[in-house]
Amino acid sequence: MKIKVQARHLALTSELKEYVQRRIRFALDSRLDQIKRVVVTVSDINGPKGGEDMRCQVLIKLEGQNDIVIDNKQAHLRSAIDKAAEKASRTVSKRIERIQHKATRIKSALRRMAPQKKSKPDIYEEYENEYGYYQHS
Repeated sequence: MKIKVQARHLALTSELKEYVQRRIRFALDSRLDQIKRVVVTVSDINGPKGGEDMRCQVLIKLEGQNDIVIDNKQAHLRSAIDKAAEKASRTVSKRIERIQHKATRIKSALRRMAPQKKSKPDIYEEYENEYGYYQHS
């Protein structure tokens, strides 16, 4: 899994980049094999005005699936990164579980539609008389 970190209207320091990569890798660690790449964009929306203006946007590209986009705004950048990483973890897990459950449902439906194998006939059923006793020949 490749993690690309971008910054808009904000200085991207090596410390911030390492923090983002560590948080994202920890959050998505259980699903590394299904994720192709992750693009994280951190930005300061309002500039020096203040308020809830720190934004973390996470784009997750899964193997053979639609992209997942997580967007979080907070007053502090690290809290926006943490919340976005948590939400990304939950969303990816739900998406993959839904795909696996769908595959299971399809397999069971195909098994039900497949012709049933005929079992061997019981040889004694053919030889019952009207009293319920077996007649051996």
